[in-house]
Amino acid sequence: MALSKSDRLLPRIVGAALAAVLALIPTAPSLACAFHTDLPEKSVADWLVDGIEVVLARPAADNPYAFHITEVIHSAGSPPEVDLLVSSDLRRKLQAHPEDEVLLANDGYGWTILSYVNPVFRPIMREVLARAPGWTDDYGAERLAIFAALQDSADLELRQMALTEIDKAPYTLLRQMELRLTPEELLRGLWLPQAYGYQPIRVLLLGLTGSDLARDEVRGFLTRVSDWEWANNLGPYATAAIELDGIKGVHLLEQQFLAKPLQPLANLEQVVEALAIQHGVAPPEVRAEIAATLQRFVRARPQGAALVARQFLPREDWSQGPLLAELMEAKALSSAQDLLSVAVYVAQARGAGALSEQVAGSDG
Repeated sequence: MALSKSDRLLPRIVGAALAAVLALIPTAPSLACAFHTDLPEKSVADWLVDGIEVVLARPAADNPYAFHITEVIHSAGSPPEVDLLVSSDLRRKLQAHPEDEVLLANDGYGWTILSYVNPVFRPIMREVLARAPGWTDDYGAERLAIFAALQDSADLELRQMALTEIDKAPYTLLRQMELRLTPEELLRGLWLPQAYGYQPIRVLLLGLTGSDLARDEVRGFLTRVSDWEWANNLGPYATAAIELDGIKGVHLLEQQFLAKPLQPLANLEQVVEALAIQHGVAPPEVRAEIAATLQRFVRARPQGAALVARQFLPREDWSQGPLLAELMEAKALSSAQDLLSVAVYVAQARGAGALSEQVAGSDG
């Protein structure tokens, strides 16, 4: 059968795009938990490590509603004038505690208040500043340890800061962390509107408790949202399901999501991300079941191959290379965008030695 013009052009277009994309792909750093979309991208510790303009300030002596810089922590020169107003509540609090200050930052778009600096937070701030020069771009165990110690702090702001930092840690490190929060404490704030941004990390930590309370919450949520068009925070719950129940957790995700032909791809991507995360840390028998589940999924729904490629590539996990190469060889992918995602992954897998020439489609 003669090929249409579009069929002849598609491999050329994908090939050219693939070459361009591969040239731009850097070596992947350690990934954070990946589910912290509702929290600020830059944490207080991030500002302390590499902020552009970071200062300590108090109300000015001649104007209690204006900030006066008391210490410059980071600056490219002279910090710009602080144009923030001191609120009445903050002014009264600082007046009552003359040793306290406020940590401010400016990223070039204006000043913002990062944290209240009291005798409890000050030594933590100084420790971060002292250790930061030795930290690399990857999130390390030393940084996590500083904030993991604050999980159960009596200070609400420090507890929230700790959760924000813990949420940035790679899942491998998270599993090694000493968990100080009980299942009851994690569940207590799980659905509070004012704490909803912390739900992903709370769910991940809940999965690490191994408790029946955690199982009830996770299984109940997954069953409840399995027919929703969009399930926010499905990824953390899916990750916790595997953490809690291993192979049974994988089966639950397949039954409720991957095996349903009308399940929205946006939900499925969250589930595949959880499978990719757990494939990097789970015991061998669970990894084998994840691989078998993904094989059934993409063969029944080939467009799911792009989801697998997108989630396994940044983790430099090339285990799905043979499966995705097989789909490419079978011309099972009809979307140029999906084909490009899969082709990039397969090419990277081949470069990493994860594919034999025969599996990768070589004539040799």
